Amino acid sequence: MLEVKQEKVHTGSPRLDDLLLGGIPFGSNVSLYGPAYVGKEVIANAFMAEGLKKGIPCMFVITDKTPGDIREEMTFVLPSYDVYEEKGLVKYIDAYSRSMGSTDQDKYTVYIQDPTDHEATLKAVDEVAKEFKKNHEYYRLCFRSISTLIAYLDPTTTFKFLQPFAGRRKRDKAVSMYILEKGMHGEQEIQMLGSVMDGSVEIKVEQLKSFLCVKGIGDVQSRAWIRYTYSKSSVNIGSFSLDHIR
Repeated sequence: MLEVKQEKVHTGSPRLDDLLLGGIPFGSNVSLYGPAYVGKEVIANAFMAEGLKKGIPCMFVITDKTPGDIREEMTFVLPSYDVYEEKGLVKYIDAYSRSMGSTDQDKYTVYIQDPTDHEATLKAVDEVAKEFKKNHEYYRLCFRSISTLIAYLDPTTTFKFLQPFAGRRKRDKAVSMYILEKGMHGEQEIQMLGSVMDGSVEIKVEQLKSFLCVKGIGDVQSRAWIRYTYSKSSVNIGSFSLDHIR
């Protein structure tokens, strides 16, 4: 209720909340854009765990992992993760496993037979969202990853899918994170995807040090590149200017 009053949700990383002057506004679609192995997934997992701890339902749309992989990652961030699954607060839309030939059945998962069937993905997400909204003010969503979707389809088709997808999440007041791999896309593709998002957390690596920068996402304390470190369970953000920069 405090989040609803402030109209912002916490990210699960207190220093990132400070940088974002309290968190991410409701209805935001945010991309996490950076190279591989820089902690994008840890930021997203901490964000999802923060919601679960407050009783907020979470949905993973996965195109490059299995539900078991996500479960293993989340346990580092939230050791009691399985309890939240049992409470019905976690759902997976899995567009990966069937394309890999897996016949596993996970009771918290809706399986999409083909990752290119974006209509089936959109329908499945809408149905889970409808269930979540019956008892909750909002929900959190993590899309892993948009890059895989573009690899299966093409930028234009992905854009046609993402535009209504992101629009419906905004309508639901959901807060969504989309993982995007740097180095896999041209500048035009990034611009096109950016037009669907409300902002991004962009990441770069220089001399073996990782830096992040917030673009869009309302008011922030700084839009400079800020150094951070990460582990499997958390992200630690360094100092940043306390000037209020719009």
